[in-house]
Formats: sequence, C-alpha cells, structure tokens
Amino acid sequence: MVMNPKLKATIESFDEQVQERTSGVDETNIVVNESIGRAAFYYEKIRNVIDYQDERLFLKNAIKRILLRRTFFGSNDNASRLLRELVWAKYFENDQIPLSKSEEVASILRKYDFIRQNIKSKKNANQINRIVLGLAACEIETHLSKPIARESFVIYCKQIIKKNITLSGDDLDDASLDIFIEILLEKNIFKSDLDILRFELMRRYNQYWPDINKDEAQAFCINFDNIVDSIDEQIIKSGNNVLSRYVKRYIPPFSIIWEIISQNSKRASELLSNQDKLAETSRAIIERRTKNIKKKVFRAVSRGIIFILLTKISLAFIIEVPYELNTSGAINYLALSTNTLFPPLVMLVSGLFIKIPGKKNTNILIKIINSAVLEDEIPFAKLTTLKKSNKKSNIIFNFFYLLISLAILSLVGWGLLYLEFEIVSIILFFVFVSIVSSLAFRIRATARELEVKTSDEGLFGGILGIVLLPFIIIGKFLSDKWSEYNFTLLFWDFIIEAPFKTLIGFLEGWFYF
Repeated sequence: MVMNPKLKATIESFDEQVQERTSGVDETNIVVNESIGRAAFYYEKIRNVIDYQDERLFLKNAIKRILLRRTFFGSNDNASRLLRELVWAKYFENDQIPLSKSEEVASILRKYDFIRQNIKSKKNANQINRIVLGLAACEIETHLSKPIARESFVIYCKQIIKKNITLSGDDLDDASLDIFIEILLEKNIFKSDLDILRFELMRRYNQYWPDINKDEAQAFCINFDNIVDSIDEQIIKSGNNVLSRYVKRYIPPFSIIWEIISQNSKRASELLSNQDKLAETSRAIIERRTKNIKKKVFRAVSRGIIFILLTKISLAFIIEVPYELNTSGAINYLALSTNTLFPPLVMLVSGLFIKIPGKKNTNILIKIINSAVLEDEIPFAKLTTLKKSNKKSNIIFNFFYLLISLAILSLVGWGLLYLEFEIVSIILFFVFVSIVSSLAFRIRATARELEVKTSDEGLFGGILGIVLLPFIIIGKFLSDKWSEYNFTLLFWDFIIEAPFKTLIGFLEGWFYF
C-alpha cells in the first residue's frame, strides 16, 4: 500500500515527538509538596464542575483563569507561580516540568503583555483582554504539553472530504472551503473552542506567529481588529449549515484514525497498512470508546446536575428568597422547590433516554475507516452543490417557527403565572430550564459522536425537539453569556481561589523551610 503522504507525515510527527521525549537532557524539574498540593487538586475538581466545559479545555481554561487572577502578564514570578499551580492541580505530574520552562513561559507572557498594551482597537478593554488572554493561554498550553502538530492530519482529512464536494460558482471559493473544513475538523475532532480556534488559525496562516519579533508584533497590534474580525467571521460561518452538517458525517472515522496513530505511534504504519489489523484495532478502539462514552454521558449528566443545583441554590438565597420576602412577605415554596428540583430532573431524564450507537454502527464505521485509509476515500453521497438557499422560503419558515416558539414560551409562562410564581422565579425557571436543555443537547451530541448514520428520532422525539428547541437556543445564548459574565465563577476565582492558593503557597514554603 502507498500511504497518503499527509497521513504518513502525521505518523512521522508522532515518532519525532517520542524521540524528543526520550532523548531529553536531564535537568532540575519543578517539585511541589504533594500533601499540600492535594488540596489544590480537589479544589480544581470542584471548580471544573462549576464551570461546565469539555474536559479537553480544562488545562487551557486553568491557565487562562490563573493568569486572569494574577492580573499582570509580564512578571517572571507569575510564570513560576503558574507552573506550580498547574502541578498542584495535577495537570502535570510532579517533578516533570523543567525549571527552565519558567523563563520560557515568562517570555510568552512578556510578548502578550506587549501586544495587550500596544493594541490599536475600537473594541472595549474587556474584549481586548479576553482575546489576548485566550491566545496567551493557548500558546502556553501548546508550549507545555507539546501537542503533536495537527496540520498534516487535518490536510489528509480535508483532501478526502473535498473529493466529495463540488462548489457552485456563486458560493465559497476553494481557499475559503479549505478554511471552513479545517475549522470544522478542529471543533469536532480536537474539541477546540473559540480561543483555540483563534490561536490555531493565527498560527496556521502566520507560520512566524509563536516567534514573532517586535516589528511583527507592532504590525499585529495596528491591524488587530481586521485580523481578529476576519478570523471570527470564518469561525462563525462554520456554524450550522448544509456544509457543516455534511462535514460532521466524516468526523467518526477520522477521529478513530487519529486515535490509532496517537495511541500506537511506533506501530501506526503497520496497523494502517494491513486491512485485518486495521479492522481489529478499529473495533477495539470503537468498543473502548463506546464504554467511555457511556461513562462520559453519566459523568456529564452528574456534573450538569451538580452545576445546576449549586448555582440555583446560590441564586435562591441571593435573589429569589429576598425578593419574595420583600414583595409578598412570604416564600413561595412551590416556586422555590420547582426551580430547584425541576431543572436537575430534566437533566436526569434526558440522560436516561440518551442512546449509544450499537454493533451495527460499529461494523459500518469499520468499513468506512478501511476505505479511508486503504483506498484514500470515503463512500459517502457527494455534496454536488452549495447553491444559496431560497431566501424567501427561509424567511417564511423562520417566521412560522418564531410564532411556534413564542407560543410555546408564552404557554409555559402562563402556566407559571397560574401557579402564582413571582417574576423573578419565572425568569429563573426559564434561565435554568434553557441552560439544562442546552447542556442535555450537548451531552446527546457527545453520546452520538461515533454515529455514522443518523438514527430516526420517531414522532415523539420530533415533537419533543420542536418543543425544546427554543429553550436550547436560549440556553446556548445564556451559556455563552454565562461564561463571559458568570459572577458565581468570579466569586470563586477571586474571593475563594485567590486566598486559598496564597495559603497553599505559604504553607508549602513554610514546610520547605
């Protein structure tokens, strides 16, 4: 078999990484007190439950959070404290990160501090800080964890997908299609969020980005708005449309191929070149991932229930109870208990009805993987055109769905008023049911990440989807805003975490003394 050059390059990049890890020069590493650090580890576990994010994002978000809490980018001490906190929380094993990494991370922080202070932008200071902080966190994560360069694998996947796509003359050009597919692959195979997508696009289309000099940094600062807006526009365009839904069909086989390479770097060429070994390895990975998906669904549902309960109980004491006592002089226990228990119950019921793809799906997926690796193609139906949809019919459809959505939301609101809910209780009900619906939708997507043929939802499922879609849309919007303006998280980060980590640092220093 003549292996696809980009697939071969992906395997070789893993071999280079293994050699780099095994041929390193011995040097002094960062060592922390494990007994004291264990407290930070358990705190991080709790903190990750409250900030409901994909596990892939935990390290990047922890770096971002620590930098935000420590306020100033440019200090050498910030770099060393950042690394110690990451080891405390067990993102890296004790005695694994060389002390020399402190100066390297400090250099990254100085670069982004220079960029932050010299940006010429019409955006507000909060937006600028959030964007720059996200880029800095991604670069530090990349520098510390040394993830394998994904460009070769993304290009390999893109080549196969593009064989089945024919563009119409009035839609995307070839270069735009490349970017579009790359973003979708990053989001769906590597679970990249907005910060990571920005960083990857910046790095992919500016090969000097990690090592830019002062003049290049100043040029970036001058063109900051144009560069960031252009990248964000490309990310937004990769949302829910015909092409994105089509590309997502390719994600299951490519994610399995990626795992074969990443988990079997020394034997990857052998496994991918032999049909029987490829099928055997694929089946083992699919079966293991199916079991892991069941665990992930259970864990995600559990985290979702805890997240809702902790947040809702906090808001009940801060807002709902004081408001009711002030306006009516009594607590509406029906409203309070409904708002506290109903959203977690919705999450629990949603989790119980989530279906995991079975053996039939496994057999189809193995055939597709064999075709992708051995024949360099995937036998999916071709997407022959990307002609623009009829705007008039879309407007009519959207108008009618808007009416249906308003009717559903109004009916629920009327029911709550009938039960004598106060306005604050009604708002909290809509907020938390919407967030739960959005989380349940994301968990359902996780459960179906290996599905290659969309299963029939049935009449009941279709009706339920129509009823819940307005809540899901509202929930996604609120979740995005929640992560941006989550005062509960700000409370944890600055009122609890800051003194807690300071105390741990003091105790560790005292014990070493």
